[in-house]
Amino acid sequence: MTAPESEKILEALSYGVVGEHQRGLATLQPMVDAGPRSTYAMLGALAEMASKEARETNAPGTQFGISAEVLDGAVSVDVMPPSLRFAARFITAWASRDEDTAEALFWAVAEPSDRDGTDDLADAITAVYGMAVAAAEHTVLQQQRRQRETGESG
Repeated sequence: MTAPESEKILEALSYGVVGEHQRGLATLQPMVDAGPRSTYAMLGALAEMASKEARETNAPGTQFGISAEVLDGAVSVDVMPPSLRFAARFITAWASRDEDTAEALFWAVAEPSDRDGTDDLADAITAVYGMAVAAAEHTVLQQQRRQRETGESG
């Protein structure tokens, strides 16, 4: 991924953190328009952000899983909407450094979506973006909390 693309992804995440999700997604659109390789790289960068804390707080080589819970207890990931299920599985594979699975998941959505003209890939991108934004928001809140506790300015 080139530096301009990385900067655009950070810009898109910044828009998301301040609540401008559509503007953030629009910032990512040129990478999607550039084709599947660029789209896959962009999703990988978003998955990197979404899984950053998990990777940093666990030993290298940790294999991650998906846990979905409701008030009554754990549920299967299969009950999630398809786009959310894709995002959870893709980010988990990426965090586990299982690129074969991440790539297979990508193509399983991208090829049919491209062939049939469905919104499945766009929905999957939106879900991964949403999870990356949530992780970025969490990081920002942690940083603000640390600054308040130590009296540092930002």
